[in-house]
Amino acid sequence: MLPLRHGRRANLTILALVFVLVACGRLMAAEIELTLQTRDPVSGRVSVTTERVDPRHVGVIAVDVWNYHWCKTATMRVDAIVPRINQALEGARALGMTVMLCPSDVVDNYVGFPQRETVLAMPLLPVPKVLDVECPPAPDAGGCACGSERCLVNYGWDGMHPALRIGAEDLLPDSQAEVYTICRQRGLTHLIYAGFHTQVCLLGKPMGLKSMKSAGLRCFLARDLTDAHPGYDPARNFTPDLNTAQVIEHFEKHLAPTLNFQDEMAKLGRWAPDLILDPVRLAPWGTRMRPHLFPDRVIVTLTAPLEPGAELRYTLDGTAPDARSLLYSAPLILTNTTALRVGGFRNGRAVCRESEGYFAHLLPLPPAPEVYLAELTPVRSVGFGHTYGGVVRYSGDTGPPRPDKSNLGGEIRIARQAFPHGLGVHAPNEVVYEVKPEFRRFVGLAGVDDHVVSLSNGSNLAQYPSLVFKVFLDGREAAASPVMRALGTAWRFDVPLPADTRRISLVAMDAGDGSREDFGDWADAGFLLHP
Repeated sequence: MLPLRHGRRANLTILALVFVLVACGRLMAAEIELTLQTRDPVSGRVSVTTERVDPRHVGVIAVDVWNYHWCKTATMRVDAIVPRINQALEGARALGMTVMLCPSDVVDNYVGFPQRETVLAMPLLPVPKVLDVECPPAPDAGGCACGSERCLVNYGWDGMHPALRIGAEDLLPDSQAEVYTICRQRGLTHLIYAGFHTQVCLLGKPMGLKSMKSAGLRCFLARDLTDAHPGYDPARNFTPDLNTAQVIEHFEKHLAPTLNFQDEMAKLGRWAPDLILDPVRLAPWGTRMRPHLFPDRVIVTLTAPLEPGAELRYTLDGTAPDARSLLYSAPLILTNTTALRVGGFRNGRAVCRESEGYFAHLLPLPPAPEVYLAELTPVRSVGFGHTYGGVVRYSGDTGPPRPDKSNLGGEIRIARQAFPHGLGVHAPNEVVYEVKPEFRRFVGLAGVDDHVVSLSNGSNLAQYPSLVFKVFLDGREAAASPVMRALGTAWRFDVPLPADTRRISLVAMDAGDGSREDFGDWADAGFLLHP
């Protein structure tokens, strides 16, 4: 037996070691018990079972948590779930689970990150085919949740959501072989899937659930950490949340059990019951930086699927909602430009993060001008570059405003529509014309030029153009667009010219986030000679 002083020293040494292990996140429970849900493929009857597993044998794979999607509503639904994913992955790391972040086709934008380079240095193992995984086609609503004003497809994402936390020990694999090699090296037997968009990316991509299940891994879907490739049809009460629920049920019937990650972490004391992570969701979900444009009316649905029973309270004037604000009971019908703010409350206390939506009403299409801009000589024209003594040194590939051409010399195109007349610019830009006595109205369309999507459908770049177009009469702002984005509907201008107007200034500005790829067009723009 050790003398007392030596025993005390040994105990202190052991205690110090315990603290070090805890600090390093390496002191783990031997096993955790997961609650799993499946459904009968025919009847849909739910079955709940439990399964015990050492968390060090579990990998969590988050697929395509991108920073952008061609559908504005889909983009915001990713944004809405990222705080929840961060909380879940924090708990997973603390339990000793291996976290893999898989942004698929933009993963190599992470070269130089140790989380990617570690994977690239691994000698890849051959992947066995252990199971033939048969699955009927999953429900797919088309990927756009903006209703009748459907977004046009582009590939503008260039990385993961900026708020998604990348852990020091996380890995960034991309292929089935890379994920399988990680699993073999780390002794992983179980994979929990999170991310977007469930029936497309989580299901069918090389690192996806079906692929890894066929290689013999035990795979689960975290049903509170995923969102489907969405759709929205308020006429038949079809919402993105309903679409996601249908896809999750399809997985439970035909592919894999699901679990609720929050519940699993809460059982282990790693999810505080009073956390407020989830915002109220909107469909469609326009924002000030990516507005939803509509010509007649828009039907907006509000939901809080992860806070059932919450009262949804909203304002229509841009003020913050509280527990006394208007109570949501049915989809909102908006006919004017509206700044919507929404919160979720229970017993007067906030239980959801606040959400904002911005919906911009389009004017009627203006008539074609009788005098086009190309027929006139501006009295001032400045653009994207450096100006010395009134002479502009244009930056990069940009140039002065081009009559009847895009700024890069191509056809003027906005949202896949070609225009024979107009002015191609790059923000910031101003073109000033004298107003002749016979000019009565300025008319035209304005939007982002399609150049950014003309190559590789806008890969990595289509998220960046963001312009605001303004019309000034003798230095006073007479009309302005909201923020215009790639492949968005052109904004419509119809500006009366008072009889004493001397000059009109057409301005294209960046939207406050820099001028990268800010090529824009004034299309079919000019003057009418009658009121």
